[in-house]
Amino acid sequence: MFSYIYGEITDLSNGYVTVDVNGMGFELAVSNYTLADCRLGQKQKLYTYLNVTQDAVSLVGFSSREEKKMFLLLLSVSGIACKGALAVLSGMDVDSLSLAIVNGDAKLLTKIKGLGKKTAERIILELKEKLTVDAAELVLPITQNPDMQLNKEMQNAVAVLCSLGKSQADAEKLVQAAAKLGAVTAEELINMSFRIN
Repeated sequence: MFSYIYGEITDLSNGYVTVDVNGMGFELAVSNYTLADCRLGQKQKLYTYLNVTQDAVSLVGFSSREEKKMFLLLLSVSGIACKGALAVLSGMDVDSLSLAIVNGDAKLLTKIKGLGKKTAERIILELKEKLTVDAAELVLPITQNPDMQLNKEMQNAVAVLCSLGKSQADAEKLVQAAAKLGAVTAEELINMSFRIN
């Protein structure tokens, strides 16, 4: 129903942001990361999700499309509701969260406050394949970054991908995206490239 809201940030509180749109104040529940991105008195766009339950109707806000997409994926996990999804997003940034899920790192996920081992494992089980398929869109856009120089490990990874049929340009884009996700060695870069391809 609502794609986004654009207006002046008039109030910031723990877990909430108020946006003034033509004299009407909208209170949005937000993650810690979105809260940190908001500035009092400034006009900002927040992507929104309308949360409807038996007891209430509320708006959830996100400073980026990527965070909203991850929120919707978390909601698709059995046993995770709006509050739980926001708690997960408050405990880890989207890129790190995506990488932890793709790598099956339940131990890292349990470092998020309130997230137990069983729930972490369920998130990995239900989202790992979805993230693998949609990683290029969800995690980081695979765009060539002229400022990112290819080090030796990245060059080796590009060479291997090219030998497997990738074009030079596509291989470089994949390796750069993998490097942004934390891969360092040629082997890690290649493995991550296959996951986000």
